[in-house]
Parts: sequence; C-alpha cells; structure tokens
Amino acid sequence: MNTVLSVVFLLVALGMLCRPLVSSFAQRLLSMPSWRPFVWTNLAIGISLILWSISVPDWSQQIEWVVLFIIGAMGVLKGLSLWAVPDWSRSLAEKFLANYWRFALPLSLFYFLLSLVIFCLD
Repeated sequence: MNTVLSVVFLLVALGMLCRPLVSSFAQRLLSMPSWRPFVWTNLAIGISLILWSISVPDWSQQIEWVVLFIIGAMGVLKGLSLWAVPDWSRSLAEKFLANYWRFALPLSLFYFLLSLVIFCLD
C-alpha cells in the first residue's frame, strides 16, 4: 500500500508541474455552471476514504491509513466549502491560475516529499 500511495503522490507532483494539464482542468471546472457534481464526487470520495481508513485495525499506527484519512477529510472539507461558498471557491481557482507557479511549485515539492517519506517508511 505504501508503494502505491508513494507512486500516486509522485505522479501528482509531476502532474502539478504540467501547467497545460492543470490549466485545462481548472478552466473546464470554472466553465461549469454548477459545481454540484464535483461537490458530490468530493464528498463521496472523502467519506469513502475516511470509512476505509478507520475500518482497518490500528489504522492510526500506520502511515498509509493516516494519509488516506487526511486526504478523505480534506476531500470532505473541499466538498463542503464548494457547496457552502461557491463564489469564493471560484475566485480562489482564478487566483490559482493567475499565480500558477507560486502555488504549483510548493505543492509539487510537498507532494514529492510526501511520496518520498511514504516510500522510505515502507
């Protein structure tokens, strides 16, 4: 499980450095009239990851289940924020695109280091 999570985070880190890929996804998201399907997807994935991680005995003692729990909690929070304040979320996405490299480089570095830590703890 650690190796799979490590590879996923490494691919996310490399994907963040590909601006056309991220920009096209963000533009498609911004052009949607309603973010309701995206909200429900975030909530479903987030709740599923939380339930999956806490169903494992001693989940809090293993790094991969803690990481999945945190990702699930972030997905639920993102879904709730998109639902509660969609205009603010749209403005944040536009600011992200306007200042892409200020956000993408630290995020990519974070995902790369997270991948490295998960892989080394395997």
